[in-house]
Amino acid sequence: MKNQRIPTGIPELDRIIEGGLRIGKSYLVIGEPGTGKTVFALQFLVNGLMNKEKGLYVAIDEKPADVMEQAKSLGWDLAPFIDAKEFLILDASAYFGGRAAEGQARSIDVQRVVTDLSNYISRLGASRVVIDPVGPLLFSRDSMSRVLDQTRLLFYGLQANAGTTNLLTTYAVERQIRGIEEYLVSGTFFLEMERVNRRFVRTVTIEKMRSTALAPGQFVFDIIADRGIVLRDAAERAS
Repeated sequence: MKNQRIPTGIPELDRIIEGGLRIGKSYLVIGEPGTGKTVFALQFLVNGLMNKEKGLYVAIDEKPADVMEQAKSLGWDLAPFIDAKEFLILDASAYFGGRAAEGQARSIDVQRVVTDLSNYISRLGASRVVIDPVGPLLFSRDSMSRVLDQTRLLFYGLQANAGTTNLLTTYAVERQIRGIEEYLVSGTFFLEMERVNRRFVRTVTIEKMRSTALAPGQFVFDIIADRGIVLRDAAERAS
């Protein structure tokens, strides 16, 4: 399985990164709201489902029905895959329901999250996992050392499921401030919205890709119904 790859579902991107993501590794999609993080994640899972690879989507900020609706708006009907027990959307709201003791900040039990994820992955037989977004599971008013420990616990726990390839989204931060999660993944994709020639365009920058021979690069993309993210020719951006 070493160095074997699976496609992201974005053909133009897969050609750039030697065929796709390395099996058993974790990758991070970073961006502000509206830049296409969830579309990227759904496209990755839909590609797997079309290739008989079961998928698990952990919904943090949205309800499963909202995820289904967004997918359907792009032409991806996930209901048949759910009915066939090939796909599962896990509502993570239960992890945020507890109350903190007086005078203490509420924190997420990441060990419980890791254990539950492992059980769901095993039960479903999932080979692709998405957490969208991962930040709320990790960042709280706890001490920085605890946040770092929690982050490592989650990422190492995901890596323990050697058969799964994991795609996690996170909110964008200033480029000078890098979260620990970026150092624990095998690759990062930075999504942005830019103003070019009086109109806004979306771009993806490949900032890091371990064990892949490529130079960091930025590419313009569109989100198209029935196709999802489609990268344009890089030269088009300069015109």
